[in-house]
Amino acid sequence: MPFLYFSKTLIKPATLMRKLFLILLFGITLISCEKKYIYREFENEISAQRWTENDIKKHEFEILEEDKYYNVFIEISHVRGTEMDEFPVSFEVKKPDGTIEKGDVMVNFKNTDCLGDVCDVKFLVKEKVKLKKGKYKVQFSPKSKFGFVPNIIGVGLSVERAE
Repeated sequence: MPFLYFSKTLIKPATLMRKLFLILLFGITLISCEKKYIYREFENEISAQRWTENDIKKHEFEILEEDKYYNVFIEISHVRGTEMDEFPVSFEVKKPDGTIEKGDVMVNFKNTDCLGDVCDVKFLVKEKVKLKKGKYKVQFSPKSKFGFVPNIIGVGLSVERAE
């Protein structure tokens, strides 16, 4: 009988169901938020916090759904107060049909999210681009008159489904 007393007074069935529903709703929301990422890879192994022109970052991802729109980003973590607030990054994309696209994107650290001395920023390389089904190979590296960009902690690539 003591268990019956506690179960009726401390945990009401309606309250328990409401809490379970909220936990389930939160879990579903959390899982569904990550579905916009098609690919995301980030590397924290930048030697001596200097991203050199010879350190070409290579990524490979696959598009499974035909004729959808995607956004492509280069992600960079850096130390606040770097000497170079902006620099170009050269990229090359090998598409599933074998064609190669080359270009540059200007990286600018003026609007970054910082936590202490570490700042993270995403740079839009391609916006709402229609990608065909297949494997893509992307590589990119910085351009600098010094041969490197100082105070870079990590570099990555992300591909997201455009909304």
